[in-house]
Amino acid sequence: MPTGIVTNYDGNRGYGFIRPDDIRAADLFVHAKHLANRDGLRVGERVSFEVVDDERHGKPRADRVRVL
Repeated sequence: MPTGIVTNYDGNRGYGFIRPDDIRAADLFVHAKHLANRDGLRVGERVSFEVVDDERHGKPRADRVRVL
């Protein structure tokens, strides 16, 4: 599973962004409904995740996000 760092997360709105450790990858959108083991994230937390295609927006996003 890829890993990265939470760069932005708004708990009130329930979404944010993760910067993958792979420096070639763009930041990934993450929504609270795609967190595997908790209700929110904090900026700076290390996480693992799966990358899936977001059919609605036509871009990749993070899914099954877990805090490491």
